[in-house]
Amino acid sequence: MKDDKLLEELKARFDIVDVISEYVELKKAGQNYKGLCPFHSEKTPSFMVSQEKQIFHCFGCGAGGDLVGFVMQYENLSFPETLKHLAKKAGIVIREYRSAGGGSDRLRETLLAIHQTAVGFYCGNLEGSRTSSSYLLERGLTEKTIRAFSLGYALKDWHRLSNYLQEKGFSRPAILQSGLVSSGEKGVYDTFRDRIMFPISDVQGGVIAFGGRVMDDSQPKYLNSPDTSLFRKGETLYGLNMAREGIRRKGHVIIVEGYFDVIICHQYGFSNTVAPLGTALTTGHLRRLGRFTKKALLVFDSDEAGKSAAKRSLPILFEQGFSAKILLLPPNDDPDSFLRRKGAAKFSELMGRAKSPIDFIVSGSSDDRTVAVREALATVSSSADMIMKEELIRELSEKTGVRETVLREEMKRMGKKHGERLKNQRFPQQRIPCYDEELLILSAVISFPEKLAYILQSLKTDQFKNMTVRSIFEKLGKGGEINTLDTIVSSFGNEERDLVARVTFDPGFDRETVDRNIEDCLRIICERESCERQREIHERIKQAEKRGDQESLYVLLRERQRLMKEAR
Repeated sequence: MKDDKLLEELKARFDIVDVISEYVELKKAGQNYKGLCPFHSEKTPSFMVSQEKQIFHCFGCGAGGDLVGFVMQYENLSFPETLKHLAKKAGIVIREYRSAGGGSDRLRETLLAIHQTAVGFYCGNLEGSRTSSSYLLERGLTEKTIRAFSLGYALKDWHRLSNYLQEKGFSRPAILQSGLVSSGEKGVYDTFRDRIMFPISDVQGGVIAFGGRVMDDSQPKYLNSPDTSLFRKGETLYGLNMAREGIRRKGHVIIVEGYFDVIICHQYGFSNTVAPLGTALTTGHLRRLGRFTKKALLVFDSDEAGKSAAKRSLPILFEQGFSAKILLLPPNDDPDSFLRRKGAAKFSELMGRAKSPIDFIVSGSSDDRTVAVREALATVSSSADMIMKEELIRELSEKTGVRETVLREEMKRMGKKHGERLKNQRFPQQRIPCYDEELLILSAVISFPEKLAYILQSLKTDQFKNMTVRSIFEKLGKGGEINTLDTIVSSFGNEERDLVARVTFDPGFDRETVDRNIEDCLRIICERESCERQREIHERIKQAEKRGDQESLYVLLRERQRLMKEAR
């Protein structure tokens, strides 16, 4: 099944309102539906969905497009991956489909298959190893949890996995690219040996890497897959595929530090828990989390390393528009040990006493009040949310007794511009040259497709100055044929989809006056071109006079006379 046929089939099977309602709470608003945008933090709904046009648009951040575009952005998938995702959801079996990605997509599928095969291999090893199975049970994991997280065991053998994958038909180059097998001076060998294995999945549940832990005091205690075309450690959160629904349902994410912390939290009912893979939180982590929530609870050890990690995390969270609370566990405890000792009720009680960022910084500072205030202000200045920033300043004033006006002046002096620059980068507004007549023409075509043929007969596409509008009309009239938006939407880029969605929800004209608006816009575009041509001729006349080129001057004067006559 080819791209266009598959796209048509998917659009026939799905209603955009039904699909988006699985991710966003929508409410009827006239002919459309409205909700809070999932792509940026907002308190007043500006996210619109048109059931009639089968498109969406956010007036806050500018995101927009059709059903496929929404799923692509929300799930962070490529176009071919999105089609496959929706096809699976619709029960469509794809046999003849070949993605536009060609070799890169085939490699991805191969690497995913290698990792999934390795999951079965490691799980089988665990079942056959009394030592590794006993280790997990002694750590408090139930057999149900072990199966849910597909935990396994890598044998001590240096070549067992490599040989197994080759027996299953995978090529040695592909196996090496997976990162599960390494190459060195002594040849090819298994990357993981004699370790408990933790499959690491992408948001959709596809296994993309592994983490391995020793069962004794060997070093390194933890080992992760190297970065590959599938896996970036600094952007991947362990357990997010298992936690995504829990995060949406509970409205916030719990961020802990280790594999066992995540697994035990899930076992005890805290299904919204994730962890970075041995690294500090990054913007890559938070961009992925931001699709599900903008509220985080950080759970750290109470030692100095835990406190430092929490302090380093707060500016990054604020830059990405998150609100956060911090929970420092009792000494010598982590979520794993605390839950096994005290249970879920005590852990919930402890979470209820989590500190706000201001309280955490001010109460945890061993320095004098002035140093603590400046440290808090430096963190607050990172916030991309102006309302949140105001609330944090107010809280800081209440906790320290320093007047809000003084705090604001001090924050300016410390370099508030840095936080403001990051805020502007988070939600870039669509920069469209102000050619209102071109946007109106596009809007008319979207609202009244039957007007397209007349417009394409009246204008050449190179007369559009807005390059996004020009690109859309070029695709609509490609090859001398008149195409509809539905047939070419798969070829649209993000800017084109966003613009189509924007003018759909904000057409800029009354339906009763569409014909007059079209004529006015056509006239303005033509007049604009004529004026530009006259200015160009005027400059060339001046240059011809300067050169004394009488022959060129005569031709140019005749051309200017013709243009002036046409303008009249």
